[in-house]
Amino acid sequence: MAKARKGKSKSSNSKGTGVNSSAIFVIVAILVLVALYWVKQDPDWNNELDKIISSTKSKTEQLTNQESQPQAKDQTQKSNSTSQKSDSQNKTSTEPKREKFEENKINAQNGLVETVKTNENLPVYTKDDNYYYSSSFDFAWPAYTQNDAIVEHAYYTLRYNEKTEQADWVAYTLKKVNLNNSKFKRTDNFREDPDVKTKSASPADYKGSGYDRGHLAPAADFAWTKNGMSESFYMSNMSPQQPGFNRGIWEKLEERVRDWARSNHEIYVVTGPIYHGKGEKIGKNKVVVPDQYYKVILELNGKEVKGIGFILDNEKSSKDLSVYAMSIDEVENATGLDFFPSIPDPLETEIEQTYNYSLWK
Repeated sequence: MAKARKGKSKSSNSKGTGVNSSAIFVIVAILVLVALYWVKQDPDWNNELDKIISSTKSKTEQLTNQESQPQAKDQTQKSNSTSQKSDSQNKTSTEPKREKFEENKINAQNGLVETVKTNENLPVYTKDDNYYYSSSFDFAWPAYTQNDAIVEHAYYTLRYNEKTEQADWVAYTLKKVNLNNSKFKRTDNFREDPDVKTKSASPADYKGSGYDRGHLAPAADFAWTKNGMSESFYMSNMSPQQPGFNRGIWEKLEERVRDWARSNHEIYVVTGPIYHGKGEKIGKNKVVVPDQYYKVILELNGKEVKGIGFILDNEKSSKDLSVYAMSIDEVENATGLDFFPSIPDPLETEIEQTYNYSLWK
C-alpha cells in the first residue's frame, strides 16, 4: 500500500510542477510585453498586447491539457503520422519521376536515348538508328545553292543546266512497295518541261541526231503511278545516249537498281551526265552529248547501311556491271558534286569512302 501511495504522490507532484512552470512562463511573458509596451510608447501596442496575452494563455492551457493526457497525445501523433505517410505514398505514386524525364534529353525515333557529343548538336549514330534527317524533303539531292535551277516534280527532282540543255542530276527515292504495284505502261509522251524557266530542250532536238532520248530517271521506276510515268518523259529528264548504250548496259543497270530497291525496301538514287570537253551538240537548242553517265545509290534501311556508285562510258558495252562499280567519293571527284550532304560526317565517311558490290543483292 505504501508503494501505491508513493506512486500516486509522484504523479501528482509532476503534474503540479508542469502547471507552476506554465504560470511562471505566463507571468514572465506578460512582464516582458508590458516593458516593451512602455518602451515603444505606441498606443497600437495595447491591441497587440491583448492578442499576445490571449495567445499565450491559450498555449498554456494546451500545454496543461497535453501533460494531463499524454496517452491521447501519443495516439493523435500516431494517427497524424499514419495519415501523413499515406498522403506521402499517394503523392509519390501520382507524381512523375522527374529525374528519369530530365535524363531523356534527346530521343531517337526508335525510342533509344541518345546524348549530344558534338558542337553540331547531332546525336551519336549507330547502325540501329532510324536516321531522322533522311525524311527531309531534299535529303536525296546533292548539295545545291539558291542560284541553281532546281525543278521539283511530284516524283523526282532535278537541277537543270541551261548550257547543256539537260539535268546535271536527277534525284528520287525508290521503294519496294511502289515497284510491287507497278501497273502503268510506258507512254512515250516526250515533251518540253513547263517548269524549266529558261525552257528545256525539245523532242525535235534529237530527230536525225542518231542519239536516243535516254532517260536519266527511268520510266519503269514510276510505273506504279500514272502521273509519275508521264512526268518521266519531260525533256529535262532526257540526255543524248548512244542507242547501244541506252538499250544495253544502261538499261541493265536500271533493272539492277530496281532489284536492289526490292531487296533493300528503300533506296535513294541520283544520276546524271559527265562531260570531259566541249562535246558534240545536237538540235536547235544545242544539247550537249555527254561522255559518261554516273549513278549513285544509297541504302539506309537496316543495320548494314551502304552506298555505291557507277560511272559508265556513253557507248555500247558487254562488260559486267561490277567492272563499273566504285565508291561514292570517286563519283564525287569525277562530277564535282557533293552527294547526301545531310549525313553527319562520320557516317558519311563510312558510307562514301568504300563500297562492296557483293552486298548489293
